[in-house]
Amino acid sequence: MNATDIYVTNEYEVSLPPLSTERKSVWDYYRLEFLPNGYPGRRTDGTLFAHPIYGPYVIADYLIQYRRTKDPGYLDAACRVADAALDHMESFHDGLVFMYSEEKAKVSSKKGTWYSGLTQSRYIDVFTKLLTKPGTERFREPLSGILSSLTIPVEKGGVARTTSDGGLIIEEYPALFPDCTLNGWTTATCIIKDLATTSGDEFVWDIFSRSVRGIESLISLYDVPELATSRYKLEGHAILRLVASDASVEIRDCRVEIPGTGTFEANVGGDPAGEVLKDGYVTVSPGRAEVLKVSLSRFSWPTPNRVLLRVFAPENVQLTVSLGDAEYNPLATVPRVRSYQVLREFAVNEGESLIELEIPWTAAEMISHPTNFVKKIAGRQVNQYHFIHVDTLAKIVAQTGSDVLRYYHDRWKLYPSRWPELPPYQDDRLTLERFDVNKHK
Repeated sequence: MNATDIYVTNEYEVSLPPLSTERKSVWDYYRLEFLPNGYPGRRTDGTLFAHPIYGPYVIADYLIQYRRTKDPGYLDAACRVADAALDHMESFHDGLVFMYSEEKAKVSSKKGTWYSGLTQSRYIDVFTKLLTKPGTERFREPLSGILSSLTIPVEKGGVARTTSDGGLIIEEYPALFPDCTLNGWTTATCIIKDLATTSGDEFVWDIFSRSVRGIESLISLYDVPELATSRYKLEGHAILRLVASDASVEIRDCRVEIPGTGTFEANVGGDPAGEVLKDGYVTVSPGRAEVLKVSLSRFSWPTPNRVLLRVFAPENVQLTVSLGDAEYNPLATVPRVRSYQVLREFAVNEGESLIELEIPWTAAEMISHPTNFVKKIAGRQVNQYHFIHVDTLAKIVAQTGSDVLRYYHDRWKLYPSRWPELPPYQDDRLTLERFDVNKHK
């Protein structure tokens, strides 16, 4: 065996010690490769880009090996990756952030420049652990800046949203539209709890308490008992089918109203209705259905979301609007539409008018897609996110004693035992038990 056989990727070339080989299937899934400065990234179209969230993964791996072996080389490696990560970060309002950028680093399908609440919290986790080791005091001030980034409001480009009772939502990424990705939020909350326990800082405890309050207020919206699982997030796509009788109808504007949050305009980058009118308008011709894809959010539940359409008709015409009847697909991130159900028929008068359409939740339960089995590791299609929900709720309940979170933890913990009996999961490609990296090296 060659000396380099113990390395997972190109650690040797950048003078870093080997990553844990027992996690090789995970490193392979991430296509991890180190930049010359020692920061981990992923190669896209032949170019190696720094990936913001890979830093915490590698730092955590080296810290585990340091704890196990007491070899200072692993601590030095963890510090080197942490220093490289800080070189990639920048100040934003009162915080310090590692930005995702479609121009600088092609590691995400999301457009623009933004930062992730989950990625930031992962850095809080590893920097908190680093600060318990000798020679790491230089990471204390950056840690404070990274923590502050989780409290920047979404209105200012941050990831902090507030519930009606004053709770804190830590979003996956900045957006005025309420996305509320649960695994990132609960993971960040657990990490903040660890920092509060270590530091005893009242400011950190306050962030943790407000986040718990936010989770308590929304947790019921993630429950999907008919599929024995939880939802990944509260946002999701809705497919509207429009059919006109006798004459054409021109859709000139589309907006989505989320009660309590705001109204989001079409053709504005990042808005939920922004992609439906790419040419500025859509013409619905007689006898030919047109489809509009908009985003909705259960954040306003039980109050329905509303879709507002500004239309123009050359003469009086009937316009029928139907909603795609979404069906859960365990191997997709969005539901598949098998059929449509009519929501309303509108008598559109000649000229320009405004159509207001409520989307009842009884017709839109699958809009916010349940956790799926899309992630493929070591040849296995796995559902990681439901188990993350269960694990993080357990940690929060242990700290807070929250009755409502205990209820959903206990309920969701039992759900996977029902998967083998439910029709949507009858697919040999799916691994219905918790994925264990040690069993699938």
